[in-house]
Amino acid sequence: RPSPPPAAPRAEPPCGCPAQADNEKARRERERREFKEAQELESLRRAFKRMDKKADGKIDVQELLEELEFLGHKVKPQEAALIIWEVDDDADDCVDWEEFRTMFYRIRDDQTGCEPRKLCNVVEFLMHDKNFNGSIDLDECVTLLYQRYGKEAVDERVKEMFGDADTEKNISFSKFVAIQKRSSKLKATGGKASAAMVPQVKGLAYVTDRAMQHLL
Repeated sequence: RPSPPPAAPRAEPPCGCPAQADNEKARRERERREFKEAQELESLRRAFKRMDKKADGKIDVQELLEELEFLGHKVKPQEAALIIWEVDDDADDCVDWEEFRTMFYRIRDDQTGCEPRKLCNVVEFLMHDKNFNGSIDLDECVTLLYQRYGKEAVDERVKEMFGDADTEKNISFSKFVAIQKRSSKLKATGGKASAAMVPQVKGLAYVTDRAMQHLL
């Protein structure tokens, strides 16, 4: 007597469980976020290493001056000293890795716009200057600044600087800073420029003296 044919495998009913779909979506979002954060941290480490000319684990005024000079953005030694002082938590006239990293994340997550961000401007630029040539892609620049100041303010400033011609592909550090200054003022005044309200070091009052604008 022939044996009966094997039974067909029992098909599992399709799972339309919303909880499972939500969990999978959350897992993928978490992985993307963790990957992005790891990339950001690696770029931050690269920027610190680039500025740490002496390879001693800290950045001093002279090293900052050298990097700014390479970027074509010369400042006076006392201005560079102020930039270091703003984030020098242990008052040793240098910025070590912990201070550097803390400064970056504090300013990245700042919603008030009151944190001193002069050093962070340099760091952000270096993180995007992957070719070490002192310039970054204009599209990358505006995408970064859209998140901070809004598309309208940034586009208006870029148009003022470059006009309507779509020929500019890279941007220098000086122009990167100039776009931020103008975009910040436009955002704060609803699209109209105003007298410079320059946030100073913590504990000091706001000033409107144009002679102090170099401290931005």
